[in-house]
Amino acid sequence: MRRWLGLVVWALTATGYAAMPNSIHQVTMSTIPKVVEFDGNVQPVNRGTVAAQTSGTVVGVLAQVNDIVAKGTPLLEISSVEQQAQLNSAIAALNSAEARNSEAQSLLKRYQTLLPKGAISQEQLDSAIANAKATKAAVTRAQAAVDQAKERLGYTKILAPYAGIVTERHVELGESVAPGTPLLSGFALDKLRVEVALPQVLFNQVKQADQFSIITPNSSVLIPVSTQLFHYADSQSHTFTLRLNLADNVPDLMPGMWVKVRFYYGQRNALFIPQDLVVQRGEFATVYVKQQQHKIMVPIRLGARYGEMIEVLSGLRIGDLVVANPLNEETHQ
Repeated sequence: MRRWLGLVVWALTATGYAAMPNSIHQVTMSTIPKVVEFDGNVQPVNRGTVAAQTSGTVVGVLAQVNDIVAKGTPLLEISSVEQQAQLNSAIAALNSAEARNSEAQSLLKRYQTLLPKGAISQEQLDSAIANAKATKAAVTRAQAAVDQAKERLGYTKILAPYAGIVTERHVELGESVAPGTPLLSGFALDKLRVEVALPQVLFNQVKQADQFSIITPNSSVLIPVSTQLFHYADSQSHTFTLRLNLADNVPDLMPGMWVKVRFYYGQRNALFIPQDLVVQRGEFATVYVKQQQHKIMVPIRLGARYGEMIEVLSGLRIGDLVVANPLNEETHQ
């Protein structure tokens, strides 16, 4: 925003707004950026709800709403008696399969040495080979069962998927849960974005991220690093959703806050005069215009202010000579 304000002030100076002798200012046309302001809503990029992936009873609640947690922090614990028993059974089955496989592999090696001596038949060797392959496959299946049992046991300890803040708890201590039951909700604080409802007339004006300036509640100015413009409009408001992605770990902003977003989308011509030449009378604004030897009071309608200059929307024309309030001067004459 500061860079555009500086551009406007430079344009006003460069196009002839320097004071003329006797405090006379000639109205000229200036080119300034087109600016529109929106309300924006700060949102987290990463947010979601952690759900149960196993059955059991909630035996430990380790995080409360509003807690700020690091990635991997334990949040909740589900009873693990059944899952631990399944793991123990799977480990026992794996041990048994490994023992049978070890015996089968030893028998195969022995048969392979006996066959050339004629101590066994080819059929016996073939049977030993088949048995060794079967026991080896049984070990693989048993190991997979152990891995699955360990995974199910791990589901009983709910960990934070990313660093952030807990916003809602859906279960209580002692409550039974099943796969898919919502447990906790939260969002990350390191990655934020601002969402704006963009009018459809401005859809084709969005070109790059630095067209936008985000004004925070403490009046600091942020420039988004990228934009995401939705290619479909809301059927009720006929506006397009625009997301302005911010740099990581932006200070002074929290999800849910409202901010001002300024959008610069081109240039326009405008008339400006110095602010101190405006005579304000209640809700009405006037200036004094010099016409030949007379100074006439002219009502005007004002726009935005840029530094010491203010835009005139109506009431003046290019070439008009605007002077300071002449009343004191005329009194002395």
